[in-house]
Amino acid sequence: MTGKSQAPVGRIGRTGGCSAIVAAAILALAAPTVAAPAIDRQAPAVVAVANPGGEVLPCRPAADRPRPVVLIHGTMDDATAWDVLYPKLIAAGYCAYALTYGAGGGFLPLGGVAPVDRSATEIAAFIDQVLAVTGADRVELVGHSQGGLIAEYYAKNLGGAAKVHSEILLAPTTHGTDLLGLVGLLDGVPAVRDVIDTAVLPTFCAACADQEVGSNFIRALNSGPIAQPNVRYAVLATRDDMTNTPAGAASFIEEPGVVNQFVQDLRPGYVTHKDMPRDPVVNQWILEQLGSA
Repeated sequence: MTGKSQAPVGRIGRTGGCSAIVAAAILALAAPTVAAPAIDRQAPAVVAVANPGGEVLPCRPAADRPRPVVLIHGTMDDATAWDVLYPKLIAAGYCAYALTYGAGGGFLPLGGVAPVDRSATEIAAFIDQVLAVTGADRVELVGHSQGGLIAEYYAKNLGGAAKVHSEILLAPTTHGTDLLGLVGLLDGVPAVRDVIDTAVLPTFCAACADQEVGSNFIRALNSGPIAQPNVRYAVLATRDDMTNTPAGAASFIEEPGVVNQFVQDLRPGYVTHKDMPRDPVVNQWILEQLGSA
């Protein structure tokens, strides 16, 4: 998930708890910020698709950049999450593609809110389009939050590993978020959690329920090793994460060959969950990971 707001979650009692829990969940999971400027679709050698079903234009990869980069945003976000990284990829000579996936309707017309398995299928089809128009045999996946979770699920659970060279993931919800302990409180009131996960959250953000620790989706991903043979994985988390918690532990893939780092180990400083795709140190780390992939 992308965690557009990082509101603290307080203790919630059993009496009158449903409305308080729902309010806390909405604040922690879903409050959007102002959208970033639109990505320039006319940039040379790079294409961004801002809407589902948009045309995927051809791009011929350079000899030293043979694999296109597919950018996958987080929950309640869209393709413009990559407006800072995008021109850097252009300058570095990559073919790069981004789309807004998992769009909601009605009062919440945002991306990344559909059930995660449905969004993963959408991303899988998009990757096939990218491979077809570029002539490449594999892609580099860069995912933030839910986008990283989708990348992991695509390679493992949807059989996409043969089409992926590397996965470069920013605070992915690999093991599910406990939302600063909120999910644990809900586990103490199973009937309330069931109502929230099956009746409340799905009305505006099914992906939010899917990314909670212990969800069916998270259990499916974490059944057996996550990292797939012949795919390179690098995971970057922030110690300041108040959305995907516990910070680091919720994201890292503790398996042989996986790079797991905190951004604060690269440069001390405060970096929120939602700011990771636009942070300059994070962007430089992504480019370095692509360069060494």
